[in-house]
Amino acid sequence: MESKKKRIIACPVCGKTLVYEGNPYRPFCSRGCKGVDFIRWSDESYRIAKEEHENGNGVQNNGG
Repeated sequence: MESKKKRIIACPVCGKTLVYEGNPYRPFCSRGCKGVDFIRWSDESYRIAKEEHENGNGVQNNGG
């Protein structure tokens, strides 16, 4: 009988390692880390940086 390998991941909030399967809070390690992630998301703490480009006149264009 072959035993299944357990998938070990790191919590994206605190970095603690945990077993992915059977975890009701996955990909987080706990309810607390899931809540922290939601707060960061709702406060718009997660952002993708916008690159600024110069046009031919040496003036910066923010891409928008």
